[in-house]
Amino acid sequence: MENKIKRDTALINLVSDFENKFEQGEVGYLDEKIYLQLLEYYEDEYLFEKALEVVEFAMEQYKYRSDFYIIKARLLLNLNKTNDCLSTLEIAENIAPFEREISIIKVRAFALKKQFSKAQEILDELRIGATKTDFTEILIAESFIYEHMKDYNAMYDALSKAVLLDSSNEEAMERVWISAELSRRYEDSVNLHKLIIEKDPYNYQAWYNLGHGYNCIWEYEKAIDALEYSFIVNPDFESAYLDCADTCLQIKDYERALEIYIEANSKFGPNNELMVNIAHCYIYMDRISIAKQWLLKSIKLDAFNDEAFFLLGECYSRDQVWYNAINAYHKAIDIENRREEYYLGIAKAYLAVEDYNKATINFQMATQTGPEETLYWKEYICFLIKISLLDEALQVLDEAEDHTYGADLLFCRAVVYYLQKNKRDCMDLLEEALLENFDQHTIMFEIAPELKLDKDIASIIKYFSDEEHLI
Repeated sequence: MENKIKRDTALINLVSDFENKFEQGEVGYLDEKIYLQLLEYYEDEYLFEKALEVVEFAMEQYKYRSDFYIIKARLLLNLNKTNDCLSTLEIAENIAPFEREISIIKVRAFALKKQFSKAQEILDELRIGATKTDFTEILIAESFIYEHMKDYNAMYDALSKAVLLDSSNEEAMERVWISAELSRRYEDSVNLHKLIIEKDPYNYQAWYNLGHGYNCIWEYEKAIDALEYSFIVNPDFESAYLDCADTCLQIKDYERALEIYIEANSKFGPNNELMVNIAHCYIYMDRISIAKQWLLKSIKLDAFNDEAFFLLGECYSRDQVWYNAINAYHKAIDIENRREEYYLGIAKAYLAVEDYNKATINFQMATQTGPEETLYWKEYICFLIKISLLDEALQVLDEAEDHTYGADLLFCRAVVYYLQKNKRDCMDLLEEALLENFDQHTIMFEIAPELKLDKDIASIIKYFSDEEHLI
């Protein structure tokens, strides 16, 4: 779980200055505190290769500072270079033989190598004379052993003890939620974080984890409130804004999601991805002209944002400006050609301008790109039925059966049988489809409205409707 925190401007300037000097080969002498700041930044941003370059500079200047060897070992471990990590730790141990963090990293390295007994042996030694802070780190290290053993319940138990000992430990707080997801102990996680919040009501990570816990047990309103508290407590915690807004979208509270996205863009932006999210909200709210403005702003910031072009195509489609829509969809596909919804958008646009050949090509591309999704097959089949290519529609239905299954496709096949005057097979299939998903039966009337006038079809739908009300 990557938790985004807004960076201090001075730190951003420091990083920028270092990178300029690095590119020019003029890094020169730097104070060790500056190196530590740079390394913390790159680690937090998961830029481990870059951090390795920085730590090498630091080690050249400060050959006997164990801190830099320990950081290098940690970076190597994050890159799964366990043997190099252990070799670096040997050097660090010669410089600082009693440094506990060396042993902690060793535990993680041996866990990654699946040498669990060796890792546990080191932990047992660390427990002797350990302080409260030491025990938190020991429990975090132990959680790595259980994680690589795939014993996720034990992993969660170790981390829940760690956060109860020290809920200010960021790594423990991040990992306890990972373990809750892996072990699916969502209820336990909710109760744990409520307990932490009782003792520490300003713990933004506890509110954040609580929000995710509520999300996983479908208590979305509580999730939104918890995630909102997280960024109220820590206004620089970008992930909380984004996840809170995403949860608002899940319950179709578009206005609240929009408000949060705009606040985040104002605070962390301008950000083209946030602008796309803002536009998406406006589209949901049917405020198409404002959505287009935000999308054009986003494209101005990043001309290779495929989703921005796709949504622009959707806006033009809503306004029925079809050739503009086609142009926008093409740009989206040129940037990213593995998104089935992009092909569906352009297929529908070509259908609207009666270019059936290009519509066919793009409906096919949509089904090939997302063959497991019934929606794309259904849309393609509906198109073929509407242009009276019934045999071709059956062929596509047969092909779809090799990849997916759904009531919507059963209803489509029933319509084809009806239009081919094969009433018996139509009624048999209709019964199966109604049993599978009664609510989708309106698909038939969207494709062929004349089916509403058929008494047999009306009768079987009424029968299943009565059955639905009895359940």
